[in-house]
Amino acid sequence: MEVDVAVIGAGPAGCFVAKELAENGLKVVIVEEHGEVGSPVCCTGIVGVDGLKELGVKPGKWVLGKLKGAEIYPPSNNPIKLSKSNPEALIIDRAEFDRSLAMDAVRSGAALLLKRRCLDLRLDGGCTIRISGGEENELKTRVVIGADGPTSVIARKSGLLGSSSYVKCAQVETVAEASDDIAEVYFGRNFAPGFFGWLVKAGEVCRVGLGATEGNPIQLLKSFMSKHPVVSRKVKGKTTGSCAGLIPLRASTRIRSGPVVLIGDAAGQVKPLTGGGIYFGLSCARLAADPIVNALEGDDLKKLSGYENAVATKFGKEFELGIRARKLFESMPDEDINLLFELMARDDIKDLVLKNFYFDHHERLVRALMAKAPDILASIGIRRALKYVKFLAKP
Repeated sequence: MEVDVAVIGAGPAGCFVAKELAENGLKVVIVEEHGEVGSPVCCTGIVGVDGLKELGVKPGKWVLGKLKGAEIYPPSNNPIKLSKSNPEALIIDRAEFDRSLAMDAVRSGAALLLKRRCLDLRLDGGCTIRISGGEENELKTRVVIGADGPTSVIARKSGLLGSSSYVKCAQVETVAEASDDIAEVYFGRNFAPGFFGWLVKAGEVCRVGLGATEGNPIQLLKSFMSKHPVVSRKVKGKTTGSCAGLIPLRASTRIRSGPVVLIGDAAGQVKPLTGGGIYFGLSCARLAADPIVNALEGDDLKKLSGYENAVATKFGKEFELGIRARKLFESMPDEDINLLFELMARDDIKDLVLKNFYFDHHERLVRALMAKAPDILASIGIRRALKYVKFLAKP
């Protein structure tokens, strides 16, 4: 089989870019290793309202609820509630969401191959992909897009694999007490070292999960649900729909080489503070489309560099500041995290957060908090403050 573009992975980013390219008249094929798009999936399933509007994605039957804010539990379990008057985000059925994007791509002219796993990539004098299953197990393509997740085969085979550091996540669905429009977020190194836990209402069930930079996430989740003084009282039913997955900790420094382009989790395109990847993945997929079309129409693969430039322009500062903020958080013991959230409960800090928080863009909030940092650090004492000053300086 010969195509213009082969997209490896039928997640949101892969299907979104396939649709954009097919609409431009290119011959596109999506290769998906599983038998059904959207399954298996491990995702909290929260997407920003403004982000979807920016991308032209209209809410469909995959919407399960709306969120106006969050209730944040520091290790002390003295919660802080941050909420706005209008919905900031949608809670979605990720499987249905993925399938809707895949159908959009197919309707636009892309071909979808299921149960076909990418086994190898050869770049000697062309671009050939070896895939499993069926009689036709070789795919010749002018451009290959790696949209195959954080352990991307395409990234590895092309020498583009970035950071091997991940947040390990686990999640279940269960019956639990939770508000329909407020996500609950839990911090504490005993339960979620290096990251956080969550409890979110999703239709008739609740999604309870956590991420961790160390330890076994499944065992940590069991402990979180049975021993956490707040969560253990809220969980009422048996668990179903358990899953586990990885979130890349930082964006890759190289996202393109020759005819190979990486998007989504394969390129580490996630929010550094929360690990959310749907908006970043879809946005970068859109940024990739025009350079790919221009490169193939002009038969000049150097034009693919336009993708790298576009991502750096739109998200470069977002990644940089987010990573600095993450490193600061990762260095904090629970005692200092408690102090930080005590400060966030102050009216002036709370107002600053609500004024500058946008679900899909954290750069403005991080900048506002950094501007306030001298006041915040003074409040926690000189000895503690000195540990964190280095994170405020530019790398």
